Order: sequence, then C-alpha cells, then structure tokens
Amino acid sequence: MSKPDMLDDSALSVLVGQPLMILGSIARRYAKALFDLAVEQDRVEQWSDGLNAFSRAVEASPELRDVLVNPVYVKEQRRAIAAKLAASLQLDAEPANLLSLLADRNRFGYLEGIVEQFRVLADRKLGRLRARVVSAVPLPAAVAQQIADRLAGSARAQVILEHQVDPTLLGGVVAQVGNVVYDGSVRTQLEDLRRTLKQ
Repeated sequence: MSKPDMLDDSALSVLVGQPLMILGSIARRYAKALFDLAVEQDRVEQWSDGLNAFSRAVEASPELRDVLVNPVYVKEQRRAIAAKLAASLQLDAEPANLLSLLADRNRFGYLEGIVEQFRVLADRKLGRLRARVVSAVPLPAAVAQQIADRLAGSARAQVILEHQVDPTLLGGVVAQVGNVVYDGSVRTQLEDLRRTLKQ
C-alpha cells in the first residue's frame, strides 16, 4: 500500500489539470516546431537564449506569471504583456509569435517545459553539454571558466556551467555532467576519511 503523503502520476495530473504525459507532449510539440524554424534560419542559439531570458523574467515576477497563466485575465491582456516583454528582450518575430500563441490559447503553463525542450534540442544541435556545479561559496569567474574548460576536455564538447551554492559542502566543488558526477567537496573527503578511520 502506498504512503498517503506520496503522489503518483494520476494524483499529480489532477493537481496540474492535465495528465503529465500530455503536458510533456504539448511542450515538446511547441518546442520542436519553433526549433525547426530556428534551424532553417540559423538562429538556434539566439532563440534559445531569448526564450531562456523570457522564462527567467516570468519566473522572477509572481505578478507577471499570474497575469500570463491565470484564466481570469482575457487573452488580449496576456497577449499584450507577452508582446511587451518579448519586445523589451528584443526577441525575433517567430519566438514572439509563439508567445502570442500561448497567450491566445491560455497555455503559458507550458512555458517552462517548452523552454527546457528547446534548450535540449539546441544543446544537441550545437554540440553543448550542461554541467551543474555546486560549491560552498560563489566561484570567481576565472575559477568557473577553469572548471568548464576541464570538463569540456573530459567530455570533448562545449560545456555550459550552471552554478549553485551549497554551504553544507564546506569547501571544494561537485560537478555533474549528464550522469557523471565529479565530487571534490570537502564534505565528501571528510566522510571518506571518517570511513577509513573506522576500518
């Protein structure tokens, strides 16, 4: 019997109003359509950057997100807000048109999934890998670049760092590229030493 505090896919789908498979499928469909246009126009990197900037702006403002996803607002309001933000970010016509389409169909709830799917397609096309690097303190730009260069050498691909700070590491860094984890944290070193001393 499952624990009462655990949510299965059917319970989650009730919460979000759509089955999870459908959410992912719709996001993939929008992302793929825009990506195909980006490839035709050789604008993959620019459109990926623009969509990421738009998504970050929406994520940073709960009020903005509310206007875009709340069905209380009419599509003209959503469209006007999306168009204004797209213009301020200087998005090309095609990504801006996608955002207008999402506004018209009240599908801004799919934005994060669309942006993520587009990013995956763009990274694959551009031969890039994303690496998540966690450190105890913020990394100086030069150190972050050194880490990116070393990971790029190991992966034989351009590496884009996504940096997070976790003070519980005490020092050092943990880097993850795909399924490979490089753990050089002081916390792990101390745990290894502790295990060795117990033997």
